[in-house]
Amino acid sequence: MSQSVCPYAIMLTNFDSEEQLNDWNQVRHQCNSSQKCDQERIPEVNSKFWSDGPDGVSICERTIQQYPEFLERFAGILRTAFLYSPHVLVTDAEIFDGIYFLAFGPDVVLDLLGQNGYEESFLTVSGRQPTLEQCLLRFTTVPPDSQHQHSAEEETVTLPDIGTLRPLEYQVLQETVTTEESQRFASRARAGLNEHAGDHWSIAQEIAYLYAAYCQQDRSDGTCQLLAQRWQEWIDAERKGLIRYEQQGSQTESNSGIVRSFNDAFLPVVSENADCLRSWCSASKADEAAKTAFWDVLDKISHEPRRSKAFALIRHSTLPLGTTDCNRIMECDQQTLVDWYQFVYRLAMADYLGCCLMAVQSKPNSYERYAGRTGGRSLMLSGKVTELLGQMPSNCFVQFCYQSRNAIKQWRNCRPNAPDSDQQRHIRNIAYCVQKSASQLDRKQDNLKIIKQFIATLIIASISVFCDKIIFSSSISIIVILAGAWFIEVFPELLTMMEWMHDQHTAVQTMVFAQR
Repeated sequence: MSQSVCPYAIMLTNFDSEEQLNDWNQVRHQCNSSQKCDQERIPEVNSKFWSDGPDGVSICERTIQQYPEFLERFAGILRTAFLYSPHVLVTDAEIFDGIYFLAFGPDVVLDLLGQNGYEESFLTVSGRQPTLEQCLLRFTTVPPDSQHQHSAEEETVTLPDIGTLRPLEYQVLQETVTTEESQRFASRARAGLNEHAGDHWSIAQEIAYLYAAYCQQDRSDGTCQLLAQRWQEWIDAERKGLIRYEQQGSQTESNSGIVRSFNDAFLPVVSENADCLRSWCSASKADEAAKTAFWDVLDKISHEPRRSKAFALIRHSTLPLGTTDCNRIMECDQQTLVDWYQFVYRLAMADYLGCCLMAVQSKPNSYERYAGRTGGRSLMLSGKVTELLGQMPSNCFVQFCYQSRNAIKQWRNCRPNAPDSDQQRHIRNIAYCVQKSASQLDRKQDNLKIIKQFIATLIIASISVFCDKIIFSSSISIIVILAGAWFIEVFPELLTMMEWMHDQHTAVQTMVFAQR
């Protein structure tokens, strides 16, 4: 992995746009399954999800207001990452097509960490364009002339540069735009943009209009209005200095280790893992025709560093689709290739940007389970600690960070390749601090604890009387008498110590490191 100037820069697999949607749907299913039959179900994410309702409130805003589970889940992931590193790197695609970042916006993200804009920026967005606004434009659209390429020196983006929607799988719309559909949509896109040329819309508003037009929704009904608002909020947050933006081709403080193209980082990771997948395929029970078709698609995507293009190659193949269950086993199907490509793409991107790859309470896909969660390159945290952090109000999390500042500082100084003994010591400290900070007063539990201590005291008193009147009165060695008296004296404190050690061990088990 490339060595960054900032030793704590990390990337989260949870923030991949597809992973964000999968995680959101998991929380949605949990909320729907716990509802009563007469209660309204949380709808799926689509273009209407971002549209204003009759009361001017979008479905997305109403959902996150009525179901705090979404915010708690996102807060737990964000805060767990923050405890390990003060610098988290995300790509422009993760911001502009990630449902969590778009549902909550930059103000909520900063508030979850107790930041008010005067601290050093926690979040850094990495993109390939000179500005974040240009990243939005080039992520979602292609120019009128598809052969036209923006140079790195271009500092402005004008609306005539918008030709049509970019062929892509849009997670926030649950729509896949193919190359053919993109070309057919070009005339409608230009006609709509020309019609509203005098409205002086921002780039975010123009792109939201294209989203609504592609989904055949009326823009006047507020369709995709929240998307335009959130995109603009993230762009404005970068302009105000609340978050940082870094162009991948530039030499800045946190990405000065980038001295090569993404392809240079991608090919070595692909080469290593392609051999692993070929070995599995050779040993599988599939027939020779299926193996040959599988190898052919694998060879094609192994030379394609653009994920959208690779996914298109997979989807256009004759291989069976396969199930998307996270507990699935590998077969010679499309989903296995998707899982494999996601794995190598994330590793390559983290390597290219000089970051440590990290997963927070995330289940590995089929290829990750086969090859090992991380291939020796990343760090995994999971468990109850993330849930406790997500349930903390913002002011309580700020107080926790201050009270546990030494433990957090020591953990941040402990790199993923540090000795296991160092890792275990620091993770015990963090787990203990989180558990103590999240502890609550409970009359029932306190009563139960007092009753247990009272019963233990009665038992020890009875044993003491029995020993004093019967055993110690006989001819027994003085060493045995002293040992018995010592045990009777320290037994209550011994129970307290054993209970504390059990609680600490339980907390430690919630945070697990993967192979490094």
